[in-house]
Amino acid sequence: MNLQSKQILLGLTGGIAIYKSASLLRRLVHDEGVDARVVMTKSAQQFMTPLIFETFSKKPVLTDMFSGGIVSTRHIDLANDSDLILICPATADIVAKTANGIADDLLSTIVLAAGNKTIFALAMNVNMYENPITLENIQKLKELGYGFIEPEEGDLACNNKGKGRLAEERIIIEYLDTWLNGKHLLKGKKVIVTAGPTREYIDPVRFISNRSTGKMGFALAEEAVKEDGNVLLITGPTMLKPPPGVEVIRVESAREMGKVLSENAGEADFLFMSAAVEDFCPANFSENKIKKSEPLKEIPLTLSPDLVSSFRANNPKVCIVGFSVEIEDGKNRSIQKLVSKNMDYIVWNDPSKEGTGFESDTNDVLMFSANGDEWYFKKNSKRKIAEMIIQTVVRNISSLPCGMLAP
Repeated sequence: MNLQSKQILLGLTGGIAIYKSASLLRRLVHDEGVDARVVMTKSAQQFMTPLIFETFSKKPVLTDMFSGGIVSTRHIDLANDSDLILICPATADIVAKTANGIADDLLSTIVLAAGNKTIFALAMNVNMYENPITLENIQKLKELGYGFIEPEEGDLACNNKGKGRLAEERIIIEYLDTWLNGKHLLKGKKVIVTAGPTREYIDPVRFISNRSTGKMGFALAEEAVKEDGNVLLITGPTMLKPPPGVEVIRVESAREMGKVLSENAGEADFLFMSAAVEDFCPANFSENKIKKSEPLKEIPLTLSPDLVSSFRANNPKVCIVGFSVEIEDGKNRSIQKLVSKNMDYIVWNDPSKEGTGFESDTNDVLMFSANGDEWYFKKNSKRKIAEMIIQTVVRNISSLPCGMLAP
């Protein structure tokens, strides 16, 4: 995170989730070093008083267009002086006002003046969120460049269950970091990231798979969003939560992943093939669970489909970054894969090294390009490795056939 001294205006609207905004403000100011100002609507003040937010921000909370201190063009000055406006919680009301150009209080006037440096952290009843009018307003603002932190599914204050809970504090802060610190290296680009393992079923309850957790792929997706890419994450089974701003399609088998890749190949500018696609799949699938009492039989195996080569055939101009897990003669084997599958880059990691590969939060990799360049990214968090991979790929793309895709 690098939010130190960033000017963030926190807008509070009348939703029950406002109590979570107090903790968020405290963390932004005290832990992340943010220079925060707070604006509360009249409805917000029905849920909490300004005092707690003044305590955490160390500044007066603004509640009215015309009262207190210097009035002048307060709404314009606050909009211009802020690096971003975060509305948290963002109700259906403030979204509707913004989408329709309504400015009838201090906060909505600031938002209208600030334009698309405004981010809405949505929180509302599931029926209000799923109302076609609300969804239309959200889509309209997204197309105008406004940011949205989608709500999570779960128990709601009204005793309903569904999508409407305010996103976790961590998710909100990561989104702010992405919004403020991304270099826009992938702006306007369609980026596909694959992640996690695949499962190749023997019978309805048994399968062949591997130890992949999806951490590297999810880190790549998160970093691609930070660089302003239009990101599709195709993931095998994993317990990880997708980063905000990413379209997610979940699959199980290599064939399912291949189908989704094929359907989206034509639109892609980049493919980061991070998924640990299981190399082998059973030649036969038993419709019924194989009983333990049955005589033990061999399980004939076949090779899983070559997803990268198929993707290349569907899109000759896409920039493909492959991933290789090899222990013995890993460098040469990885380069052979790079050539045989017609990739532009390949990233090799050796899982026998401590703190690398499957299940680890860190990685240590070598990356090779089709024209013979080589980069070493020493042991670091997978998010940092993802950052270095994407920056290196994009900044060196002009030397490769897919260089026409460079921003």
